[in-house]
Parts: sequence; structure tokens; C-alpha cells
Amino acid sequence: MKKFAAIVLLALFAVGCASALKKESDKISFEYEAITRGSYKKVIVKQDTVITIKDRDLKDVVTAGLKNGEWNSLLKSLEGVNLEGLNEIKAPSVKHQVDAAPIANLKVIRGDKTYQSKSFDHGNPPQEIKDVVDKIMAASDFKKK
Repeated sequence: MKKFAAIVLLALFAVGCASALKKESDKISFEYEAITRGSYKKVIVKQDTVITIKDRDLKDVVTAGLKNGEWNSLLKSLEGVNLEGLNEIKAPSVKHQVDAAPIANLKVIRGDKTYQSKSFDHGNPPQEIKDVVDKIMAASDFKKK
């Protein structure tokens, strides 16, 4: 009887933890933006949806579902990122400062708190957030070059 009770308690604990993780991931979203004077790209990723905005006037907006595993993969990439220090990460290049590359930034919204990176060159994110940015772009509707 003790073994049965232990198994039931273990199962309830596992279900409770999974439920807590699900609720936590419901409160996370990502926004990636790359802009120049002539172009605008924005990707918003939530747990089951990716929204790709291709122009400032919001005339070209594509909403799609995430493929199997993309959300969990994105959350796993986020585990290695210090969100409190996100705005202190230095860009590896500065072409965006002279209009040689689009200005990009990453926002991570967790609950009611927003974490935003410093500006960096689109296509060359800082190493600390490269995996997150790459997964956001892969989930988006933007065509690869």
C-alpha cells in the first residue's frame, strides 16, 4: 500500500510540475525587430503562434502556428541567456550605426517584465543570443537568403 501511495504522490507531483512549467511558458513572448529607413521586419513569437510583420503599415502580416518542438526549442535556447543582463550585451559589429546593416534588437517579455537587448546588426547577433534569434527567424515567414 505504501508503494502505491508513493507512486500516486510521484505522479501528482510530476503533473503539477508540468502544469507549472506550462503556465510559466504561457507568460513568455519574444519580439525581434530589424529596421532601416527603407525596410521593416518584426517577428512576434508566443507559445503557439508566430506573427511576421513585413512592413510598417501592417499591410503584409503573416500569422502562423509554430511547428512541433519549436516553442520548446526556443525556451531551451533562452535558458542560457541572462535576461537581467540582456541590455548589457555588446554587439559584435556596428554596421547598423552607419546604415550598412539593418538595426536589430530582441525583446523577451516574461510576465509583466520586458527585457530588451542593445541594438545590433541584423544577421549578426551577439553570441549570447544568437541561438534565440536564429530560432525566431527560422520560425518566421522571412525567406532565407
